[in-house]
Amino acid sequence: MGAGRMPSTPTAELRAHMGAFLRGEGDARALVEAVRGAELLLPLLGENAVWTTDLEGIRWLFAFTGTREMHTFLQQKWEAAEPGELPAGLARFARYVAVDGEELLLLPVWVERDRVPMGVVVDVPSDARAFLPPVSGIVPDTIAVDRQPVAEGEVATS
Repeated sequence: MGAGRMPSTPTAELRAHMGAFLRGEGDARALVEAVRGAELLLPLLGENAVWTTDLEGIRWLFAFTGTREMHTFLQQKWEAAEPGELPAGLARFARYVAVDGEELLLLPVWVERDRVPMGVVVDVPSDARAFLPPVSGIVPDTIAVDRQPVAEGEVATS
């Protein structure tokens, strides 16, 4: 999706579900289904690595419904960085990959080797952001933290 294109219908539906959910009017299942049906953007770092952050034992992958939301996030990162840490103009020239939401929610399976649960946060700088934790109904049950047995040294939640 280019910078000048309008969001796809599935993307507009996702944004509507995100807003409704945060207002307390939404349905969690409908939100997850909207994510699965939308195309999302993942900004790339260096050698095609995607942006993530670790918080309280969960790795969060940043995904965006459009280039404007992604550029806002990258601009905030650039402004908060130490001098020389990130290149000037990062937001304007960021590389990204478009990913089908269904595939995106399977990504934690591919990175399971790190043994760190991974969730997805959509449009993190937005007031209507959506957090999709690595739990059953969102990610496959084989890696959902609420379905995994707790073994020594592993992270699990109830």
